[in-house]
Amino acid sequence: MDWAILLSTFGLTFVAELGDKTQLAVLTQTCKFRRPWPVFLGASLALTAVTAVGALGGQVVGQFISPHAIQIVAAVGFVCMGLLLTWENIRHRAGSDADAQVCGLAEAECTDDSAGARRNMSRQAFSSTFGLLFLAELGDKTQLAVLGLAGKYRAPWIVFLGGALALTAVTGLGVVGGQGLCRVLPERLLRWFSAAAFIVIGALMGLGVF
Repeated sequence: MDWAILLSTFGLTFVAELGDKTQLAVLTQTCKFRRPWPVFLGASLALTAVTAVGALGGQVVGQFISPHAIQIVAAVGFVCMGLLLTWENIRHRAGSDADAQVCGLAEAECTDDSAGARRNMSRQAFSSTFGLLFLAELGDKTQLAVLGLAGKYRAPWIVFLGGALALTAVTGLGVVGGQGLCRVLPERLLRWFSAAAFIVIGALMGLGVF
């Protein structure tokens, strides 16, 4: 194990991703779903997979798929998610009132439904986080940096490990930040924050800012 390569890859990737769209997306997903572990696992697996692509074959993939095309698809995905959240927020109050009436009539049944809804929400948190971040990071500067380091040091597995560890650490910080927002901000405000954040991130990605 060459610790110098590992630490240089970790440091470069960690600094590059602090405050980047990846961390903002993780924070937003945590606020939206309030399921920190599924969000953390989905993001970590997606970023690890993208890092592996960068370390082992990013240049080959780039020959078949345009980085600009991937960026546009990811940007559209973020904007669509934000618009969907906006629509859900508009309907939320009426739906909450209806749910309250149903729970008043059948409390035990409502509890069972809530348990099932929590499991479904965890699956949604994992799958949507994985898909969004995998698309968002393909062809990103971090993946290109990992590709460059793998070529420079001729040690793809060490570069992969350093990059994956750094992205997992950044993901953890995003989840912790999202949980902190969940504690201090009301749920309704968090819903609108999540919707706006997705739309803004998608727009900035489309413009090439991220």
